[in-house]
Amino acid sequence: QFCFVLRRDGNSTIPGAMGEESLAPESAGVAHINQHGQEHFGGVLKCTWTPTKGRILRATRKFAPGDMIFLESPLHIVQEDDKSDTFKRLKQLCKERGEDFDYEPLWYWCAIQSLTKEQLRDARGCTGATPETQHNLLLLHHEEVKEPSQAAEIIVKELIPGGDTMTLERLIQIWVLNCFEFSDEPQGYSTYFYSSFMSHSCFPNAVWHYSGSDHVLRCRREIKVGDEVCISYLPESGLLQSAPSRRMELHDTKRFWCDCERCVPGIEDLSRGMKCPQCSVGSVFAKTPAAGPAKDASLLPSQWVGSTCKKCGHAITKAEGGKLAAYERKAQDIADRYGKNTARDIVDVKELERDEAFIDQYFSQHVLADLAWEQFGSHYASKRRVSDQRRLLERRCEFHETAYPGLSGAHAWALEALGDCNRSTRLNEHPSKEDIATAKRLYTRATDILRLMFGEDHEYVTEVDSKLVALD
Repeated sequence: QFCFVLRRDGNSTIPGAMGEESLAPESAGVAHINQHGQEHFGGVLKCTWTPTKGRILRATRKFAPGDMIFLESPLHIVQEDDKSDTFKRLKQLCKERGEDFDYEPLWYWCAIQSLTKEQLRDARGCTGATPETQHNLLLLHHEEVKEPSQAAEIIVKELIPGGDTMTLERLIQIWVLNCFEFSDEPQGYSTYFYSSFMSHSCFPNAVWHYSGSDHVLRCRREIKVGDEVCISYLPESGLLQSAPSRRMELHDTKRFWCDCERCVPGIEDLSRGMKCPQCSVGSVFAKTPAAGPAKDASLLPSQWVGSTCKKCGHAITKAEGGKLAAYERKAQDIADRYGKNTARDIVDVKELERDEAFIDQYFSQHVLADLAWEQFGSHYASKRRVSDQRRLLERRCEFHETAYPGLSGAHAWALEALGDCNRSTRLNEHPSKEDIATAKRLYTRATDILRLMFGEDHEYVTEVDSKLVALD
């Protein structure tokens, strides 16, 4: 799966949608998905089929940022059950035959509990799923299963005699690729049906959040009739990462190489900006990597070659690309080194200032600078150097705003942290009226973003609102 946003002139129907639906293979279940969407959500989205991406969801009406698109209850919830004989035996098998089990016991337990009561008739301590729930689960995205894994064969043999190993293997893969964390004690996962057909984009036009156990989908930038509705499979902080890092993370966790509008090969990566080596004033931005598989998430020198300075027009040479990539490696080492140190560890102020000076010398708009500033700020805070902590938070907020061109939870939380910092002073000092006014302004900006993304009653919003009230 890869994501691009389709733009259409809006009207009451989706151009081409019926044609695309008719092209879908019957096994894709497009008609069933749309029937479900009509019955449960009033048909606000429509599932269509594309040759490149398979099933996608498109809007049938306009949405503005902050609009709730739909609310969906879980399709299926599975939690660990130490009272179940089958679950206890499953954990024992995973421990004894670890070479045959690639995942933690809960993944396999989710698959077992997605079998029907009829399929589980010889298993003890299993509740299973209804045939309708299993049917919907089997429609969720998963790679084609050509043969069962060793784990599936062992589970059927030891725990569910007479069970179908292929069905179990499909369900294992479905849970691995489509589940969400549901609870911690006991640990549990959940799946959602309609939400699972939304593709990923590194510039998503929708965002989901929990309301209890329900999924709430909200618009995070304008959606027109016919637009594909996309969410991010990455956390908010992940959207600020460089394109190579985002693509590798998505491949490792979701098994696809992103080719969305922020990952299209050869465009500027706004999370990888450095000072021009020619004029030291303007910025140059690395190019996004080539399409298709990558060896790893390395930031390559070749991705700098040919990039031009915004100020003087200088084009980066091969030799300069090598130097810029070396600076990136050093910045990563710095961030990693400080990340390993806790606030209790003694970090020399001169060392902090020296490493910060290195970042300032070469980096202009770069996620590695942001990571370094985050670590520097934590250590400055532990030394009660509030002005230095505040200065770095201001730079982080600026990076978040310029690197990601849309509503960003990471930006809002950095604004909140900066507001907190403006309320903080040295011991025995009180914040000035100017500091309080600045904190109010920052909290207001943060809630403006968070309210659109997560709704008025979400804890992200109410927590910042309570800080605003405390300042009055």
